[in-house]
Amino acid sequence: MNARHRTCAALPAIALLWSGLLGNPAARADSVFDHPQTAQQLLQGPLAEPTATLRGAQLMRGTFVYRKFLVEIPQPLLSRGDFVFARDLGIDWHTRQPFDSDFVLTAKGMSQRDDGRTTLQLSASDQPAVKVVARIFLALLSLDVNSLQSSFELSGVQQGRQWQVGLKPTVAAVAGVFRQAVLSGGAQVEKLVLTDANGDRSEIEFSDLRYAAAIGAGDRALFTSSAQQ
Repeated sequence: MNARHRTCAALPAIALLWSGLLGNPAARADSVFDHPQTAQQLLQGPLAEPTATLRGAQLMRGTFVYRKFLVEIPQPLLSRGDFVFARDLGIDWHTRQPFDSDFVLTAKGMSQRDDGRTTLQLSASDQPAVKVVARIFLALLSLDVNSLQSSFELSGVQQGRQWQVGLKPTVAAVAGVFRQAVLSGGAQVEKLVLTDANGDRSEIEFSDLRYAAAIGAGDRALFTSSAQQ
């Protein structure tokens, strides 16, 4: 596995950034995009239950299975791990398999440690795309469609308790990194499919989600790394 493949398997956000700077074919459309919705319609319809679950939660943790589909290899890159999402702070992705990699993304920057050694460090002041990726990814995890509607066309469908929400960028700065996203789930978010501007696709399945009304000192310390300096 080369450096790019190792990084893409480790974390979804930097995979979007990295692939968005390279080149691949266009992505296919999804039927959810045939059903445009406003943020208010989504919050009153498909997202009513999951946003109620998130309401009041300052922290969400869980496990993930991540698949990265690259056009140049026949099988997806697969990784598993756990994550901590802290509202207004950032997200910590800790890949456990097939290797140990810890990635921190905040509005101020991103950093990655592989096997205890820093292998990536980017500041949002030096790389503006980092801030774009952080804003979008954190808003997606918090289902903040009111914020997302300023940069995306929103759509949604619902069947029983299951729902899908689609997003397509309306501003060039976002479209350069992010072609479309599809969120799906029931009482909570279960899956996120991200397609970058060049056609590579990331699929993230969430499980064992747990919520907390406050961010403890230990979790807050995850985001005091050099990525925020």
